This record gives sequence, structure tokens and C-alpha cells, in this order.
Amino acid sequence: MNPYTNLTEALEGLMCQGYTMSFVAKKDFLNARNHNLKMNYNEIEVEYAYHFSDPDPRVNAFIYGVSSKDHIIKGLIIVNDSMLLENEVSREKKQI
Repeated sequence: MNPYTNLTEALEGLMCQGYTMSFVAKKDFLNARNHNLKMNYNEIEVEYAYHFSDPDPRVNAFIYGVSSKDHIIKGLIIVNDSMLLENEVSREKKQI
């Protein structure tokens, strides 16, 4: 069950729980913003995942609270629906 009513509330709540590093999801790895750090997906655990819907498609998003397997690094990944759609279209084009 999602305890948050919107993306901003989830972001603030997870940051208060120590998920302070911001990650950018790449195809094969996570890149930490403002840090010289790359992590493979098999190096992390997804501890929280929440989805938020809105009539405005730009607001539809997933937020993930992730940590390294040793729990030393905790951070957030935010992916909006348009990013997921772009990745899916790109994948389909490669298959053609």
C-alpha cells in the first residue's frame, strides 16, 4: 500500500529515511548524480516502489527507494511514464 499521496510527499518521506543519493537509470547501470559512482543493477535492492498517476501524463511516475546490497548507499530513482515509453519504443525499433 502506498502511504504517500503524491510524488513530492514520497520524495520527502524517503529522503527522511536516508534515501539521499539521486540515481539516473541507464540501460546497464545506475549513475549517481553529483557523484562519481556507477552501480550495476545486481548490486542494489529495491526497498520501496511507488507509482503516482495524474491526468497530466508528465506527472505519472514511479519512485524507487534503493540501497546497495550492503546498505551503505541509499538513494532514489524517479522514472516517469514517458521515459518508460521512450525506452520501449527504442527497444522495438532495434528489433525491427
